[in-house]
Amino acid sequence: MREYDITINVDTLILVATLSIEEKQYLKNYFAFSRGNDYFYSSIASKDPFFVLNLNPRNMYSLKYYNAMLILQNETLINMPKSIREILFSFDWKIKRIDIAFDSKVDYSKHVFLKPHGNTKVYSRSEWSGYYIGSNYSKSKLAVYDRNKKEQARKKEIEHVYKTRFEFRLRPKVSCAPSIHNINDEFIMNELSKYHVIEDVRNIGTTQWNINRLTNLKKGLHLKRDYKNRWSRYGRKVQCELKEIVREERIPFELLYQANKGSIFSWLNDRAESKLVATV
Repeated sequence: MREYDITINVDTLILVATLSIEEKQYLKNYFAFSRGNDYFYSSIASKDPFFVLNLNPRNMYSLKYYNAMLILQNETLINMPKSIREILFSFDWKIKRIDIAFDSKVDYSKHVFLKPHGNTKVYSRSEWSGYYIGSNYSKSKLAVYDRNKKEQARKKEIEHVYKTRFEFRLRPKVSCAPSIHNINDEFIMNELSKYHVIEDVRNIGTTQWNINRLTNLKKGLHLKRDYKNRWSRYGRKVQCELKEIVREERIPFELLYQANKGSIFSWLNDRAESKLVATV
């Protein structure tokens, strides 16, 4: 496998669990829950460190599968407070959504992609340089964007060395979601392998015509059906050639994930020994 200077981490993690009345009361003894929000009857949100803990969903379909939800982000996973670590290991949390981010040093303008299949949606973000492949209802969605442009749009003076992000938002079926303590690698590997992205189109062995064709596919994604129209104009012979090029030159996200799995989930290794303590 070619060497890639890419960092990998879990950006966002949404966990769900079915807790008993006693277990829910256990949580209420330590956290000052509010009256909830539009989706849950009880909720608590912390900004520093960031986490959201929800109890008792208002939607009856959701209640069929879980009655507690825990939302964590990368900063909290790396510097996890004892209270969150304790509840993470005290209950059998299932993965409702996991966002795995691959960050590259190569400039955003130099990458290209092909859609996984004909029915996949592609649409862009108008606020900064970026786009999505897939939808909120897909088992997986890929968000690609310039991290520094995103920080500028948020008026933050942050400069990332690894500036291009390929963020996979994976959503297993809630009825058979894997446990956080027994992560289903097959589901993650299968979804990562579906996406064909070239990190730097200038460094592939093909003609300038093909490089231009791949680059043009990424243009104008904010226009409805633009990608489809551009792709259809190439014709079947050129399409097959481009598919073969991208298949051979793509970033092997699934292999990078597999090689770095230990560090990606390093926060699962150290179980909390102390009792739950209040942080809010």
